[in-house]
Formats: sequence, structure tokens, C-alpha cells
Amino acid sequence: MTDDASGAIPTLGDLDVEPADTEGCDDPRILTDLAAEGAVGVVLERLARFGKDELGQRRFAHRVIDALARHPAAVRQEYRDAIVAAGYLRPGDWRTAEAEARKRVDRERRALPEIAPESRYLADPNDGCLYLADNLAGRTLLARFIPRVVANITRDDGAEKTTIVRIQVTLPTGQVGEVDVLGDRLHRAREWAARAVGASAVILPMSRDEAHVLTAAQILGAEEWETVVEYAHTGWRRIDDRWRFLTTSGALGADGLDPTCHVDLGNPRLNGYRLPDPDQADLDALRAAVRASLDLRYLAPLTVMAPLLGAAYRAPLPVLPDTSVFVAGQSGSLKTAISALMCQHYGPDLDAKGLPAEWKSTANALEVTANALAGVLFVIDDYAPQAADDPRRLAAAADRVLRGAANSSDRGRLRPDGTPRPARPPRAQILTSGEDIPPGQSLRARLTVTELTRDDVHRDRLTQAQQLAADGVYALAMAGYIRWLAGQYDTQPGYPTTVRRLIVDLRQKLAADGRHLRVPEAAASLLAGWTTWLRYATSVGAVTNDDAQHLVATVFAAMMHLADQQAAHAHEFSPAQLYVRALSAALTGGHAHLAAQRTGLAPPDALNWGWQPQPHGLGVDERPRGTCIGWISDDGEIYLDPGAAYEVARDHANRAGTPLATTKTTMHKRLDEAKYLASTDDKGKKKNRLVNRKVLGKDRRVVHIRADLFTPTAGDDQ
Repeated sequence: MTDDASGAIPTLGDLDVEPADTEGCDDPRILTDLAAEGAVGVVLERLARFGKDELGQRRFAHRVIDALARHPAAVRQEYRDAIVAAGYLRPGDWRTAEAEARKRVDRERRALPEIAPESRYLADPNDGCLYLADNLAGRTLLARFIPRVVANITRDDGAEKTTIVRIQVTLPTGQVGEVDVLGDRLHRAREWAARAVGASAVILPMSRDEAHVLTAAQILGAEEWETVVEYAHTGWRRIDDRWRFLTTSGALGADGLDPTCHVDLGNPRLNGYRLPDPDQADLDALRAAVRASLDLRYLAPLTVMAPLLGAAYRAPLPVLPDTSVFVAGQSGSLKTAISALMCQHYGPDLDAKGLPAEWKSTANALEVTANALAGVLFVIDDYAPQAADDPRRLAAAADRVLRGAANSSDRGRLRPDGTPRPARPPRAQILTSGEDIPPGQSLRARLTVTELTRDDVHRDRLTQAQQLAADGVYALAMAGYIRWLAGQYDTQPGYPTTVRRLIVDLRQKLAADGRHLRVPEAAASLLAGWTTWLRYATSVGAVTNDDAQHLVATVFAAMMHLADQQAAHAHEFSPAQLYVRALSAALTGGHAHLAAQRTGLAPPDALNWGWQPQPHGLGVDERPRGTCIGWISDDGEIYLDPGAAYEVARDHANRAGTPLATTKTTMHKRLDEAKYLASTDDKGKKKNRLVNRKVLGKDRRVVHIRADLFTPTAGDDQ
């Protein structure tokens, strides 16, 4: 193809000569479908049909350039490369014509009225796709689905509020999916669309494509979305100037259940905490339910059932818990079944196979759950170490969760920007079961431990109780109790203070010399649950005042007995006891030995002090085993090396799963407090628990411990 006489290609406005009558060349569909697949080839074919009609070729080429001015740069470049390569236009001529066409489009666009943002996004009901409207280019495909905001949710967990947007995504096939998106993740449209309907959620790439999809979802749902306040915890909240108790069935107050209050705990098992509306039952049914709950005390010895039922009744009182209840027993003792009956006071679905948690969960997960389950019974099942490292892992988790529950404290956390997060202490009344008991004197003092054997549970009564629990009888009794508590809370602004005073009074009655101060406090907390429940039971006529007084006295006696046992448990795991048992086990196990004070050789009765007979020539020698942790005098006094003995005791206790969580100096102080030291240096005002003794001819500072503490069987329990 050759240039005309002037050497310049005229612009479209100068082409006033009609092109040759070539069939199909003026088909308007050619210029409207330039972005379609194979459209470049169609244009080249049309240009070729002009043959030697150069003017017609130029005129059609300029029409193509004019239509391309409304398309993306990538499309224009594809046509430019093809048409220039075919020789229909020179590169410079293409650039000139394209610049003029783009200017003309810009002038036309500025002359038109601006499209309102609300009308830029078109949801086509015919093809089920989302389009972005433009003044001149018409509409551009944005996404192969239609997004729409259907709910704006404020999620309140009792510590802070989080905004969640629920977006509905509809595919052209009619498939519909919904996804909840945190406010700070809304800009990730590809992510939340894929979560809603999978890989079929296609967003076409363009500038700010995800921002357009999000804006479209907000605009398309603006007139319809629901505004929801959703609670992410159970327990007491003040709503509309009334105290109400939240479970997943709604908000229960003195005036009954409000089912319009949304509660979602984010987990199917946790959503089993669901109380019925007590107003739907008559008074006789409510009284029968309360009596059925009290009859559970006959399932097993009262020393077992009193703390369990006390925990169930204590949980909804409007003060944070002071203790956790631990049911210990071997496999097959039905401890899980009994625990489940207590939990089913808060929902019939919380049976043995629907309990909220197990100890195989992480400590973080258990802490979060214990905060969300405010005012209800939180059962953590199966504290049973299996693998070699399980005792240490489970002990660490139990110490965090159970100690935090007793102290009403949590681990402080920071946001990414360094500001502190709101406190989330455990707010649930914890009931846990297992085949072993967590170690540590301090932790055990914060627990109420009761033990269950295989013969303790009345199996026929258990079967009947499980049927009542499945029928929601115990949940009805608890719903009536909480409705009554809501009335007390509404009419007595200082009701939590009243409950605390009750606990203090009961603690003073339980206090006794020699008990860890936490022991009577734990028992008093559970007795407060019993006392308050029986006040409710008498108010509805389920029991008489005389029966209630008799039952309080019986339960009080059982809790006193349990408090004495608890004090013995706490003493058994005191640091001084653990220290002595660890050293005794190390001596008998070959990890340590005691030597004679004067010679450093085998002492009398060396086999009991870590020495082993070994044949040597015609005789037998005694060889030491393990580390030398001290010495024995000729008259049988034991002097421990302060450092070596502490290191051996700590290492051996850690291996046994009963760690010594005290420093060396504190350990010597605990030994003195337990009266385990045979002598101390009391010269001057400062008491020194290390004494000077001659060992191997030299003065040494040693721990003079009582020899009667170390017997051949002292380490058996380790």
C-alpha cells in the first residue's frame, strides 16, 4: 500500500469520500465488539476486503481508532501492532489519529453530566454479574457475582466491641453464600468472596477493582441491611436498665426471656448454653424441676455431690468465682457423666458428648472460653496425662487456667500498636475432672478436690437423672433460679456486695488453724451457691424452711469434711514435702548419695544412702551413685550441701511432674517453716538457716535437716 500524493493520511473529519461498497465492512457489530476474542482478526479481514481502495481502508482504520479510544491501553496496543504490521497505517499516523480520538472522547465525557456514585454499580439480574458504569464506554464487567451487605453486626464480648459486616454473594448459577468479615478486612474483596462461594467468585482485574466491589456491596445493600447487636458471652448484662442473663436462647430477666437478644458464642458446642423461658412452665413444673435438681445429691456420697452442685448453683451469682472444683477418679468411675449432669443445668445439649472443652485444648483457648462463659458452669474434661511429656504440659495449662480463675486475673496482652488490650479474666465457674490431680500446693489450695470411685455412683439413679437432663428439667430449674436472681439484682443495687458478705460469713465459720487460707474461702464460695439456691427453692415452695435448714447443715458438714481433706492435700504438695520426697527418691533411685562427714567414704548403712555394693577382688566395695548431696555424721545427723541438694531435688521433681517452683533461699525458708530443720544459726537478729559444720576437715555452710525425714520408703510416692 502506497501513501497519497501529499504523503500525509487525512484525519477522519477530512475523509468525505464514500468508501467502496464492500459487503460487511460497515457492520456496526465489528466496532462494538473490539474487545471480544478474535476481534483483531475480524478487523484485519475487513480491511483486506477493501483491496486497492486505500481511502476506504483509511476511513475504516480511523473508525476503528475512534472506537478504540474508549478501551484500555492493552486493547489499543494489540490493534496498533496488528494494523501497523499489516501496512495499513504507519506508526506515526496511528499515534496522531489515536491522540485526536482520545481528545475527542475526553471532550465528550466532560460535556456529559457526572454519573452519581450510587448508579455506577449495576447488578444485572439477567446474567447475575456486577458491572461498572461509564458515561461513554457504557458498562464494564467488574465481577461474575453480585455482592450485597445484608447485616452490620456489632459483636460485644463484654470487654470490647468489634464491627463485623455480613456480605451475601450470589453467583450467576443462583448459588448464594454469606460471609462475616471483620471491619479491617473489608478491603480484601477477593478473599471474602472466595470464602463465601469458593473459586467461582471472579473479580475482573482493573484499577481499584476490590475497592469497587466493596463499594458496590455497600451501595446495593444500603436500603436493606440489618443492624444487629450480637453478644459473644453469657452471663449478666444491663440491658434497657434491667439486669438480664445471656445465653444463646436470649436474655433472661425478672420479666422472662427476651428471644430477640442475639447471643452467638462462635462454637456449636458453646452455643449449647441455652436456657428455656421459665414463664412457659407452670409453678408445679418449676417446683418439680427444683426438687429434681436437689435430688441429685443422692447420686453419690455428699462429699462428692455437695461441691459439684454447689458449683452449679454458685456459677450465676453476680461475683467472680473463687475456686474451681476438681473431680478425681480412675477411668470408669463415671466422673464425666456426673459432671455433664451439672453442666446440663445450663442447657440440655451439654451432655457427656457435648461438653464444652477438654484439657487437650491449649491454655490460650481455655482462657478465652472461660472468659466468654461468664456466670455459667464451664466443664473441662479429661485431665489425664498420657505421653511422657504430658504431666508437665497439662500441669502448666492447669496452673494458668485454674489459678487465673481463682485469682480472677488474666495475662495482660498488648495490641500490635503497643496499647493494652482490655482485661479478660476467667468469668466461668470451672468444674473439671481427671484421673490425676494437678501438682503444686498453691494451686491445690485454690481447688476444691473431691474423689470418686467406681462404686460411689448409684447407676439406676444416674440413668433417670440423665433422662431428666435431656428433657431440660435441670435447665428449667436453673432458668427459674436466674429469673429470681435477676429480680434480686434489679431491686437491690448492692446485691453483689450482699453475696460477698455471705461468702465472708461462711468463710469465717470454716476457718481453722493449720488450713491454707484459700481452703475455707473456696468452700465458702460453694456454700454460698447452696445457700442462695435454697433461698430460691423456699421462695417458690419447692422445699420448706425446715427442710432447707436441715439440708444447709448437712451440706455444711460435708464441706467441712472436704475442707479438712483439702488441707491435707495442700500439705502433701507443699514445697518442703516435695523437696524431701524428691531427695529421698534420688537416693533410692541411684541419682544421689550421702557420704560420711569425716572421711567422705561410705557411711554406715550405706545402701540406704545411695551407695551400691560392687565385687572387688575377694571382697565387696561400696561405690557411690549419682551426685553427692551431703554428709552423715557418726551419730546419724544429716548435713546437706545447699546447692547440690537443691539442684538434685529440683531436677528430680521436674521429671516426676511435680516441679519445685521456689528458689533455693525460699526453699530453705519453707523447710524451716515446716520444722524440717534440725538446727539453725540464730545468732544476732537475723536468722540464718545454714549452719557451720566440719566436713572433711574444713568448715562448710550446710543445711542441717532432720534425719528422720529420710527413710528407705520416703521417695516411693515420687
